[in-house]
Amino acid sequence: MRLGLSGIIVRLAVFGLTCGLAAFALVGIFANLRLQSETTYRALFSNISGLKEGDFVRIAGVEVGKVKRIAVQPDTTVLVDFSTESSVALTEGTKAVIRYQNLIGDRFLALEEGTGSTTRLKPGDTLGLAQTSPALDLDALIGGFRPLFRVLEPREVNSLAESLIAALQGQGPTIRSFLAQTATVTAALADRDQLIGEVVDNLQTVLSSLGEQSGQLDKTVTALADLTKALADRRSDVSTGLAYADAAASELAELLGQGRAPLKETVHQADRVSEILNSDLNRLDNVLHTLPDKYKLIGAQGRFGDYFAFYLCDAYLKLNGKGGQPVYIKIAGQDTGRCAPK
Repeated sequence: MRLGLSGIIVRLAVFGLTCGLAAFALVGIFANLRLQSETTYRALFSNISGLKEGDFVRIAGVEVGKVKRIAVQPDTTVLVDFSTESSVALTEGTKAVIRYQNLIGDRFLALEEGTGSTTRLKPGDTLGLAQTSPALDLDALIGGFRPLFRVLEPREVNSLAESLIAALQGQGPTIRSFLAQTATVTAALADRDQLIGEVVDNLQTVLSSLGEQSGQLDKTVTALADLTKALADRRSDVSTGLAYADAAASELAELLGQGRAPLKETVHQADRVSEILNSDLNRLDNVLHTLPDKYKLIGAQGRFGDYFAFYLCDAYLKLNGKGGQPVYIKIAGQDTGRCAPK
């Protein structure tokens, strides 16, 4: 009896430990818990552009930490405390830039390698104003396109705004050249606003006289006159939009230059990935070739209903050993029944 009771207690203990580990893993995944050690740094901003405590810290799009604390200084600057994984090395040339994650107000702190010394920062060091940059002012940007947004559907406005933000935060010389040319054209049109208004008024007079020639021509000219009159009534909106676009283009051309370095790094990393894949094509081909069979086995597991049946054969606990080497501890296992070697 004692032996049977002891066996039951051992099984319950193993089962409880396994369930506890599984629950801890789920909590860690959904709560974004970090088991790795972290290092805290500081960055001084002139404007944090809506950044909040708890927002992500990313390097090349990869999450490496979070914003811990935000404090306004007596000189109206903002001191931001953020953490990174201990394996991440920041230097005196590192730049901290606030980026837009989406259009509903979410931000994240991007760390980029800028020009400067390669001396590694110590925990608690501060990145000065020269090494930080706030997010671009969307209010001023989208305000310049207000006349255009008035004639668009909400869905089209959202799509245009998202594309514009993506371009401003990730593109470089091509858009900058295009906006520079746009600025020249819009400036020339704005200087000739009065002349354009006079041409529209004179065109309306000419069309009115032509409308007396025939009934069919009258209908055509009347419709065209209404159109030109509507354009003349809204010429202030057109001129305002051109003026805003001119101011926005000058500012955006400068901001877009900041996207050149990340784009160059992305191309470089993509080239490295392609080299790694090309170096082991046989293994990659074998993986792709065996995937259909693997999918068939997975599909067979769910043939009895909308669930999968799994059997616990072995359970290992992975720990970090001396020098960072992984250490595996077996906590459960069996080699009979469905787990018997085949």
